Amino acid sequence: MLIEEKYFPQDKNYLLKSVQAFSKEILLDNWLQQVLISYNRQHNPMGLEDDFIIELKKKISKSKELLEDNYDILAAIYRHNHADNQLEIMWDGRSHMEAYDSDWKEMYAAWIERLSMIKEIQRPLIKYAVSENGVNHLFLKQAIRRAILSHFNLRMRAQTIVRAKAA
Repeated sequence: MLIEEKYFPQDKNYLLKSVQAFSKEILLDNWLQQVLISYNRQHNPMGLEDDFIIELKKKISKSKELLEDNYDILAAIYRHNHADNQLEIMWDGRSHMEAYDSDWKEMYAAWIERLSMIKEIQRPLIKYAVSENGVNHLFLKQAIRRAILSHFNLRMRAQTIVRAKAA
């Protein structure tokens, strides 16, 4: 039995959801590579290939598990922010699927570039990648989720995304 996740009441753009699901694996790999780029930009600006960096490059793909649910959160945030695009007319000859795919990937690339610079997102991914075992992956996954929601000024209540009140 497949359970449909709805992160907000009007989460009904099934074409966009399918585009996001279809692109998930490739975009998760892109996110991990962006974390590596961001880490090097912040902590290894000279691009030195020491043992740690070599090990990190080899093992960074292990961290994909931490991003899978968080990708779904980003996808839901995008759908929430672009809920009005379901009935638009495509004047450029593209199908809705092509337009959704292009627009989603463009926004996703911009988001992961910013998110990968945030230490509360970057550190758990790197820690998980280089640690052999004994790391609480659920704690790390939730830390990343909290950082993402905080970045967008959102909260989650019972699997529903809500805008956080301004402080």
